[in-house]
Order: sequence, then structure tokens, then C-alpha cells
Amino acid sequence: MSHQYPILAASEPSPFGSENENGTSPFVIVCEHAGYRLPASLNALGLGDEDLMRHFMWDIGALDLARAIAQRLDAPLAMQRYSRMICDCNRHWEASSFIPDNGEGIPVPANIDVTDAEREQRKAEIWQPFHDGVAAMLDRREARGQKTLFVTIHSFTPVFFGKQRHMDYGVLYDRDDTLSPALLEVLQARHGEKALANQPYSMDRDSDYTVPVHGEDRGLDSVEIEVRNDLLSDATQIEARAEDLASALCDAAAMLGVAAGMVSEGEKA
Repeated sequence: MSHQYPILAASEPSPFGSENENGTSPFVIVCEHAGYRLPASLNALGLGDEDLMRHFMWDIGALDLARAIAQRLDAPLAMQRYSRMICDCNRHWEASSFIPDNGEGIPVPANIDVTDAEREQRKAEIWQPFHDGVAAMLDRREARGQKTLFVTIHSFTPVFFGKQRHMDYGVLYDRDDTLSPALLEVLQARHGEKALANQPYSMDRDSDYTVPVHGEDRGLDSVEIEVRNDLLSDATQIEARAEDLASALCDAAAMLGVAAGMVSEGEKA
């Protein structure tokens, strides 16, 4: 049954959040699955409390990692604050997975038999503002003549439906033939088979939206980075992975002839 009132109350924040938008880096960092927030109107989607912090609600550790990378690079950061179980902001709104009816096999009651009106409302209130925010950020950079290397940050579970995932990093891309292969080369030189192309997921326009549309369609050098979430379990781990990935991104940018440096500890935002 579709809602006859706004999903978001006036007191609830916008889905789109940004930090350091005037950063000097050529990199733009995006985290689509940053948040697990649920609007009060959706009543926790009918899920129990024990499910609300599970990985299917959000990418565990991804926002803290994205923020730490952005700070090291003096890069702008764009984030999406609400749970992907309301609607997935890295999917096209017509994709079957846009509003998942289960999370890793756990039924999501409020997402079963969603009407077209409900789908449109979630798109209008959650998905659209986030993507409008990302597009506006990139438009402003283009208007300033600022070079952009477009990077999205995600995390994945160590085990998925009983299958162990042994890689540390996935480098995901579809049409990009610049930044993605350069970053993969750098990470494989450091970590060997712990860094793999298009694992644990492959990228295409059905499974992803942000990089194909905001990155590749604009002709930007683009990549999606996946990190195993048990490597992001505490602040020390997150800082170590951020250091590794920020320096790897700088090395990859250098391979493209783009100058990108890391800021000193005292300069971090």
C-alpha cells in the first residue's frame, strides 16, 4: 500500500550529504551506501532490531573509509544517508533490485508488493535528491574547469550465502579504460590476487548506476572500489586501508598524467 504522505518528515535530513566540496584534489569520492538511516514513516521497514545494522542495510565501514580517503586527498565527498533497503541509490529506478524485497535472504516486509506509486515516491524523495546532488557537484567542477577523477567506495561481506570471499579489494568498472585498470595494476603490484577486477561483483548498467552515469557517461576517468568489511572493523584498520587506497589512487592518477597528492597529517580536514 503506497503512502499518501511524504516519506521524509521536514525534520529529517536530505538524502544527499557533502563535505569539503571545494577540495583541491582532482578526485571526487562518493559513497552511495553510506547510511542505515530509516525515515520514521517507514516503521523500520517491518524488520526486527537485530536486522537494522546488518550489511544488507548499508555498506559497513564504507563511509568512514571514504571520509578518510577524501581527507588524505583533500577531495570532496558525496554521501547518501539513508538505507539502501528503502531504495538502492546505485541502481536504476526501473531495475528489479531498486527496492529489494529481501536482504541476504531475510524478507523485508515493507518492500514486498510495493506499488508503482510507492516506488515513484521513494525515487522522488531518496534517489533523485542524491543523484541531483552528485550531478550538481560535478557540474560545478566542470564550470570551474576542474579535472575530475570519479571514485565510489563500497564494502562487501567476507561470506555471502556460505561462499567465502578471499579478496581484500575489488576494482569495478564497465567502460572505463583509464583509471580502473591503472588502479588495478597498482593494487595488484602491492597485494597480488587480493585485488581483483570486477569482484565480488561485475559492473554493468543493470547492476550499477553511479559510475556508469555520473562517471562514464560524462567521460570522466572512473572506478568503483569494493573493500571487504572485516578489514574495516575499527578505526585503526580503516585508517590503514585509507592510507593504502589514497596512495594507490595517487599512483594511478600519475599513470594517467594527472597530478594528485596526499595532504600531510596536520592538513587533514
